[in-house]
Amino acid sequence: MFSRLLGAMNALGTLWIFLLMLLIDADILGRELFGAPVRGTTELLSLSIVGIVFLQLGHALMVGRITRSDMLLDSLITHRPRAGYLLQGFFHLLGAIFLGLVFWGSLGQFEEAVEIGEYVGAIGDFTAPTWPIKLLILIGAMATLLQYLRLLWRDLREARQ
Repeated sequence: MFSRLLGAMNALGTLWIFLLMLLIDADILGRELFGAPVRGTTELLSLSIVGIVFLQLGHALMVGRITRSDMLLDSLITHRPRAGYLLQGFFHLLGAIFLGLVFWGSLGQFEEAVEIGEYVGAIGDFTAPTWPIKLLILIGAMATLLQYLRLLWRDLREARQ
């Protein structure tokens, strides 16, 4: 069930990337053919990158696409499985702690963005609220934190065998 949620978040991020490509194309065509760019493209792109990263982070972790050096871990898991899984579990514990800190630090920013109506852009030209992206940061951070905890649990089970 949780894996499906992470997969859906990843798919949403991929669809978002596709829509951004269309927006960029429309902006370029608008500039070149009509001398009129699509308003807010820059702002939407800058917000979107953050949203996409947090939508796809948990899935990337789940499928083993988070960058790390596996040389030592792979060797340890092969030759000394208990030590290897314990070290990998420590890595996953640190990841969970880090994402917990990201969540905690972002919660206040989300609340403030909602409270004051924070936006990007220029009034009269283009404005977009920032709270939806800050909400995605919270959702993505929590989903990734939970995935780290799932991996930690797996590592601890493997280390006991």
